Amino acid sequence: MSGDSLAFLDGNLDYFTGDIFKHLWRSSLEMQPSFVVTGHDPAASIAALTGCDVYGAPLLSIKANKCVVMVLADWEGTEAVVKYAACEEAIAELELQATGLTIAASDPQIRHLLPRLLAHTPVANGAVVLVQTRIPSDPYRFSWRLIDAAMELWLSRKPAFEQAGRAWLGQRLAQLCVFFSRFRDLLLPIMDALQEWNESHPTPGGVTHGDFCLWNVLFKGESLSGIVDWDMAQKDGFLQVDYLAMLLGTFAEANNQHVGYYLRQFWADEISDGALLDRIARLSTHCGMDKDNLKFIALLLWFNLLWQKVALGALPNSSWIEQMIPQTVPSIMNWLNGHAHWTSGSLRPASNCG
Repeated sequence: MSGDSLAFLDGNLDYFTGDIFKHLWRSSLEMQPSFVVTGHDPAASIAALTGCDVYGAPLLSIKANKCVVMVLADWEGTEAVVKYAACEEAIAELELQATGLTIAASDPQIRHLLPRLLAHTPVANGAVVLVQTRIPSDPYRFSWRLIDAAMELWLSRKPAFEQAGRAWLGQRLAQLCVFFSRFRDLLLPIMDALQEWNESHPTPGGVTHGDFCLWNVLFKGESLSGIVDWDMAQKDGFLQVDYLAMLLGTFAEANNQHVGYYLRQFWADEISDGALLDRIARLSTHCGMDKDNLKFIALLLWFNLLWQKVALGALPNSSWIEQMIPQTVPSIMNWLNGHAHWTSGSLRPASNCG
């Protein structure tokens, strides 16, 4: 790799020059992709392309399902994460990340856990570079103790707004109808129920992450060291949605399941894992929410996952859509139909949960 383009492979990339066969034999023993550049300086090429420091060889990490290239390198002497975007979708994602970091930094309760934005600039070839400080952390691993630490931090926060979603919920639901137009008739009655619930049960809110799962929370040992990937941040969001995403989203990933599977189980009262049930019960107690109110929070989480596709402007694959809409809507409607009396005000409002 050199010059104006970056090759897309999945994982960390090892690059080298010189004795090709010696390096190829050594690289074949490593569990990662690699590539060779002969007669050039790949570190200097990466530095020229992204603006990072040339010394301290940059490390590249590429995800095949995204066209954002992440480079671990120094930036003006500071350890940094440099994100390089060349396609329209990736450039939009970096714009969301920069905006999200600004939103998150407005909350002094979490500001100390954020990466610092060092640069967000276009480069000569039309690509865009976003640079953040690098937060020291251990490799990702699933652990209930780590989930509990993240939840404890989030549950300790004080809400900043009297009612979450007042300015944007209706607008986002309307956008979903357009984006997923062929499912409009399935979505409309659920949207009506959610809006009615939100109007009759005002819920305090604050800065939310939007994808608050364990892979976006960094740890050194058992200590929380940072929170990253704020591209779906909201200034006056539903904090409870973040809480539930941490539980259901992280648990689904750890069990190689789609999050829609556990959302359906939640609405049908079919979750059987004791550790997960215990933490859902703790969340319910802390928030002062009964089971039905918490299921409306799950409904907000479901809509949030759908809306993220709208925000990124990318229609998801058919398997994802099948999991999230045709397979999930019947579970939602069964629950709503079984609790049609909720509109009479029989559900307790969320009185003390941020």
